[in-house]
Amino acid sequence: MTINKLGLNSRNPILPMKHLFTIALVLLSLSGYSQAAKGMEYFDGWACTKKGDTLRGKICYESTKTGERFDKIYFTDAAGAKKRLGPEKLKSFGVQGKVFEYILLDEAPSAIPMQTVITGDITLYYGWFQTLDSTPQKLVYEKGIFLKKKDQEGYFEVLDKKFQKSMAAYFKGDDDIIKLIKDKDYQAKDIEKIIQAYNEKK
Repeated sequence: MTINKLGLNSRNPILPMKHLFTIALVLLSLSGYSQAAKGMEYFDGWACTKKGDTLRGKICYESTKTGERFDKIYFTDAAGAKKRLGPEKLKSFGVQGKVFEYILLDEAPSAIPMQTVITGDITLYYGWFQTLDSTPQKLVYEKGIFLKKKDQEGYFEVLDKKFQKSMAAYFKGDDDIIKLIKDKDYQAKDIEKIIQAYNEKK
C-alpha cells in the first residue's frame, strides 16, 4: 500500500490527518502496553504539569523497536521512581531539544503531544498520525502540520492539496506573505520559511 502525503493511499478518499484518530486508537489497542515497554530509550528532559510544576528526569517518548510514539510518556525522576504521564497530568514536555504540547484537536477523543516548531503570532506545530500501513510490530506515522494564530481559536491544518489557494485564504490581508508564497512557489514542505517570515514582520 502506498501512502501519500495526506496519510492515505491513492485509492481511498482523502481525509485530513485529524480524521484518522479512530483508526489510530484501534491500532494502538492492538499494540498494547507490553509492546510499548520494548525498545525504550530514555533521555534527559522535563515535563510541565497542569498545576504549573516542572518535573525533571529521564523521558522515553517513543519506541526504537516498533516506532510507536507514545501519547503518554515514560518518566523517571532523580530518585528512580517511574511514572506514566499523559494529557490528564501534563501540559507539555521537552526532550532531545524538542518541545511537545498536549493539544486537543477538533474531533479528537483526547489531547495528543504535538511538537512546537515555531512560536510567535502564528505558532507552528507538527503532529504524527498512524497510517494504514501500521502493524502491531511496526507502527508507521505521517506528519501533520498545524497552525495556531494568537488571536484565533482552533488549529488550522496545512495540506499539500491546493496549498497556495488555502494559504491565500489563511493569510487574507497579508498581501506580502501571499506574494512571497506565490513568487517562491512555496509548498507545504516550506511551511517553516513562511511562518518565520510572517512572525518576523509582526
